[in-house]
Amino acid sequence: MTVEAPPDADLLIVGAGAKAAAIAAKVHVLNELGLGPLEVTIVERAEPAASWLGRNGMTSGEEPLAIPPIKDVGFPYQSHHQFGEAGDAIDAALLPFSWQRHATERGEYGAWVNAGSPSVRHRDYGGYLSWVLERATEGVRLLRGRVEAVTIEDDPECWEIAVAERGDPGDPERHRGGALLLTGPGVHRALPHDPTVAGRIFHCDSHRSEFARIEAGAEVEIAILGGGESALSALVFLRAFRPRARITVFTPMLPISRGESFLENRVFADPDCVAWERLDQATRRDFVKHADRGVFDAGTIASLAGDERASFELGRALHAGAGAASALALEYEGPEGVVAREFDHLVNCTGFDLLAQLRELFPDRVRALVEREVGPIWGDVPPGTEVPIGRALELRGFSPRLHIPGLGGLSQGPGFANLGCLGLTANRVLQPLLPALAADRLAVRAESQ
Repeated sequence: MTVEAPPDADLLIVGAGAKAAAIAAKVHVLNELGLGPLEVTIVERAEPAASWLGRNGMTSGEEPLAIPPIKDVGFPYQSHHQFGEAGDAIDAALLPFSWQRHATERGEYGAWVNAGSPSVRHRDYGGYLSWVLERATEGVRLLRGRVEAVTIEDDPECWEIAVAERGDPGDPERHRGGALLLTGPGVHRALPHDPTVAGRIFHCDSHRSEFARIEAGAEVEIAILGGGESALSALVFLRAFRPRARITVFTPMLPISRGESFLENRVFADPDCVAWERLDQATRRDFVKHADRGVFDAGTIASLAGDERASFELGRALHAGAGAASALALEYEGPEGVVAREFDHLVNCTGFDLLAQLRELFPDRVRALVEREVGPIWGDVPPGTEVPIGRALELRGFSPRLHIPGLGGLSQGPGFANLGCLGLTANRVLQPLLPALAADRLAVRAESQ
C-alpha cells in the first residue's frame, strides 16, 4: 500500500533538537504575524530534545550546560539584521518562547536569579526545548519516526524523505519539501579496533545503561578519548557511576578550560561584527579551536580538583586490540612516539561526523549529484578542506537547498555549530524563504549607509 504524502513543506528538518526548536518558534511567530505562510516538518526518531534529556545516550542529563540558558531559542534577538523593520516585532513575539517565560511558568525564575543564575543541567535545557516544541504549532508539524532515505525529486526539484514509524519499518511515509536541514551531532567517529574488544568500547552516544557492563566495586582502568565536552561528560558520569575506577583522558592537545570574554561571546552571537567571512581560514580555525573545540568547562574541571583517580595525558588514539587476559591494549601516538597501554574499558569521545550521517541517508545518485555540483565531500578529500557553507548555512552551490548548520562554524561563525546563536541560526535558514523581508532589510541597510 502506498501512503499518500501530506502537503508539501517549505523546509524538512531531521532531528528535533535545539536548532529545530529555534526554527519552529520562529516559523510559529512569522505565521502569527502574517509574514508567512511557512510550513516546516520536523522528524525525530526518539523524542524531542533527545540528546539532552539523559534517556538516549549522549549525556546522562546531569551535566551542567556549557552556556547560560538565557541564550535561548531567540538569542541574540537581533532579527532586524535579517528582516529589516519587521525584526523588532518578530523578536517581541518570540518572548513567550524565552527561557525566562519557561522558568517563570514553572515557578523557578526568581529562585534561579537570586541564586546567581547558575548553570542548569542538560536535562533542564532539554525540558525547555521540549516546552518550546509543544507551543510552536503554527505551520509546524512534528513527526515521530526514523528517516530511512533522502532523495531528490526531479519535477519539481525538491527533497523527499522516507519516514518509518517506530516499530513499523515496512511502509514508510514520504514527505516532500523545498529545502532540507540536518541537525544533530552526526555519527560518532570510529576507532579502529579488533572485533574481540568491541564489547569493551563505548562511544559518545552510548546509552548510559550500557556502562553497567563496567565492573562495579573494582579498580578498573578506563580510557576516555577526546578533548571536548563529550569527553568531560563521560568523565563526570563515570566518576560518579564507578567511583573506584581509574580514568585517563587522552587529548590530542593540552586541555584548555573554557574562558569566554565579551568579545568571544559577541563573535558567537554576531559573527558579522568581526566580518567573519572575510577573515583568513587560519584565523578562523584558530578562534574555533581555542573557543569551542577541545575545551573543557572550567566549573566542571574544578569539581574534579584533587581527584587522584583521574588524569589527563597527551596522545592521539590509533588502534585498540587485545591485551593481556581480558583487557584491551590502546595504541596511541604521544610525545614520545607510538606506545601501547592496557585498559579494561575505553570510551571513544573523539567526536561526530555529520558528513558520515549524510552518506548514510543519501543514496548513491544523490551523493553523486552533490559532489558534481560542489566538489568532493566524501572519500579522498585533502585534510583541512573546508566544506562550502553559505550565508543561509546551506551547502553552497547546490539546489534544492541543503542546510547543515553543524558544518557552518568555520565558514560562517562559531556559534552556528553549537548553541551560541540559535535565533540567528533560525533567521539565516529562513531568510531565503522570505525574500520580501530580506529585500526590506537590504533597503534599510542601504539607507543607513
